[in-house]
Amino acid sequence: MNQAYPRTKPARRSAKGVTALVFGILYAAFLLLHDLLPARGGIALLVESVLPWTGVFVGLILLMALFRFSILSALGVLLPSIVWLTMFGGALLPAEEAGTPDLTVGTQNVGARLPQPTATAQSLIDAEPDILTIQELESLSGRIIRKQLDSSFEYSRVVGTVGVWSKWPMSAPEEVDLGLPWQRAFATTVTTDHGKVRFYAVHMPSVRPGKEAMRNAALRRLSTVVAADESAQIIVAGDFNTATTDRNFSELVPPLEDSRVEAGGGFGFTWPAVFPVTRLDHILYRGFDVTSDRVLDQGTSDHRAVLAGLDLA
Repeated sequence: MNQAYPRTKPARRSAKGVTALVFGILYAAFLLLHDLLPARGGIALLVESVLPWTGVFVGLILLMALFRFSILSALGVLLPSIVWLTMFGGALLPAEEAGTPDLTVGTQNVGARLPQPTATAQSLIDAEPDILTIQELESLSGRIIRKQLDSSFEYSRVVGTVGVWSKWPMSAPEEVDLGLPWQRAFATTVTTDHGKVRFYAVHMPSVRPGKEAMRNAALRRLSTVVAADESAQIIVAGDFNTATTDRNFSELVPPLEDSRVEAGGGFGFTWPAVFPVTRLDHILYRGFDVTSDRVLDQGTSDHRAVLAGLDLA
């Protein structure tokens, strides 16, 4: 008499498929609902600053699915892949070729103790921006950079630790109150060959996990000031200490547009310079069309410089 034995291999394969599917659903839900992460303790700050990098979990789920392939495991890979690509895939599309922009804007935080400041300044000068804003000018290296930029640009304005250099005339600086005990932002009107442009140079407070209240308040103050500005063309550039995927960045984008998001060609991470994992430095605008956004790898600062080409809309 033949005895029937249970067929265990398909059952095991199915179990592995269910595991991959469950992990896939959980990761997709995490991406879609990351705004619900608690801000307390810096959890949201840490996670949202590196949110695109969490795509590594798709790779881990894929390995799990390949180990015991099934329809369920395939769904476990497909679902979070679609969500991740919907959220971040656009940044991976190659940037479109563009002609000479109406103006080129640059920004860099040069750091308080910058080695070889002359080399960093020269790399910025060689990039030939029309308008350039620099943060952390209070140190000796900052003063060296300031002197070098003064010799290459006809016009400059400096307030506190933030400066703007331009090949076009600028109005007297107007301090922007970010609610800080020190000056970290100002506005000026640049009279370009294409008309007047309202330019805001900013350096938001630094953040640490669980200690981002000051930065968040400064972002809200800046958004209020910019929203009240009726200028047709506005540029807001500098070190925001805020990642593109940080929930607090929505204070500014929208209504402003982000040069990297609109230009594409990668995530454009700027910090830390040795191996950038997030983008803290931004060029935001209104009344323009972006033609390019690139990140420079030259210089010795812990922030990489950003350069954006803009055309009048």
